[in-house]
Amino acid sequence: MKSNQENKQREIRSKKTPEERRQDILEASLKVFAVKGYNGSTTAEIARAAGVAEGTIFRHFTTKKELLIAVLEPKVLEGLIQLDKEHREDTPPEFFRRFLRNRIELIKENEDLMRFMFAEAQYHIEVRDALFKGILGQGISIIRPWFEKGVDRGDFRALPFLPTMRSFMGMVMFYGLMGNVFQGFSPEKSVEEATDHILDLFLHGLEL
Repeated sequence: MKSNQENKQREIRSKKTPEERRQDILEASLKVFAVKGYNGSTTAEIARAAGVAEGTIFRHFTTKKELLIAVLEPKVLEGLIQLDKEHREDTPPEFFRRFLRNRIELIKENEDLMRFMFAEAQYHIEVRDALFKGILGQGISIIRPWFEKGVDRGDFRALPFLPTMRSFMGMVMFYGLMGNVFQGFSPEKSVEEATDHILDLFLHGLEL
């Protein structure tokens, strides 16, 4: 009985295209990384979870770090790239509102991944490199022109870009952490409410 099931699984795998196998590897990697962490995960274990030979992983990804970037990059960047393409006519404040909502939704929909990313980045340089060089640098290159346009138009103060964005994303990440880890801490009932609150506080502060 078990042999028949294994034969069927092998037959299914043999019919998959290389791109389908690559996607299986990415999905398995995300699950294994989230449970065991970066250092605790092995390519052999990922291969078993994906139903492929370990050598298949290395036909698609040269190193485990490259695999990590391939897992994280679409989650972090795809929505942002789409926003940038589809809303070129937005004012900078309008775009930042869309950006903020997109990031809050990303955190809510990928809680395990977010916890993995920021917990592992504290301890492992490879994870930090994957995040900051492989992924977040691309995000910054998308956001910076919008910030600079807002300064030119008089929408934003001419503050240093990187410290300003650290503060902005710090608000988003802390909201996501407190709202999802400590249930009941965040009183907002929807992403829209959270977006409005954080953006208003960021743009206008507490002063009357």
